[in-house]
Amino acid sequence: MKYFFTDWKKIGNKLLKKKIFLLFDYDGTLVPIRKTPKLAVANQKIKEQLRQVSKKHFIAVISGRKLPEIKKLVGIKNIIYSGNHGFEIEIKGKKIIQNVSRETKNEIRRIKDKLVKEIKKIDGAFVEDKGLTLSIHWRLTGKKDLPKLFAIIRDIIRDNLRVRLTKGKKVWEIRPNINWNKGEAVQRILSQLPTSHFLLPIYIGDDTTDEDAFKSLKNGITVRIGKSKKSKARYYLKNQSEIKKLLKTLN
Repeated sequence: MKYFFTDWKKIGNKLLKKKIFLLFDYDGTLVPIRKTPKLAVANQKIKEQLRQVSKKHFIAVISGRKLPEIKKLVGIKNIIYSGNHGFEIEIKGKKIIQNVSRETKNEIRRIKDKLVKEIKKIDGAFVEDKGLTLSIHWRLTGKKDLPKLFAIIRDIIRDNLRVRLTKGKKVWEIRPNINWNKGEAVQRILSQLPTSHFLLPIYIGDDTTDEDAFKSLKNGITVRIGKSKKSKARYYLKNQSEIKKLLKTLN
């Protein structure tokens, strides 16, 4: 994994040959991680940078948040949005919602009701209902309570073949157990763009959920926020604040 700006000359040569397609995660990438999702709001400076860059390049924001929520948080027209880790996509007003069976949706609602009831016993933990997926946040939970919280989650979804559990930064996600993730969503988005063969995708993310996108873009440029030996990304930025520098470079 190389530092993005050290290898900038080589990357810049690639950018001269193709039009850029920038794909960003939201939490931890466009905005810093906060104690609760409600506090992670993009400021006007980053929004304006994105707006200016979008005049030159294609942009997509691919988030674990619900589609309407991520659209509102970023608030820029004429870019591509994807919510719920790629289960929801919107391109030029056209929505592409991944097919999830009614039985699975009902099962996720049932799991949510159980989780909400049980997690009330754990200080600082809470469930975020995103319709197609659930997030269990534990950033505010004390270490001594974590084993009990994790045991509750595992017990509720034990042997349930309709859902699967994935882990992020101090959050666990419960999703439909189907072959769909941010990597699949990126490929679906590219397939919807008639000029995709002229595009150079640059995906920037910070979490384990972004690894699927890193793996899917074998011919693109993948950038992780923070260096990691385990990541499939080819490049890294030192921290989230360097996003502003990256956007300024590409403007």
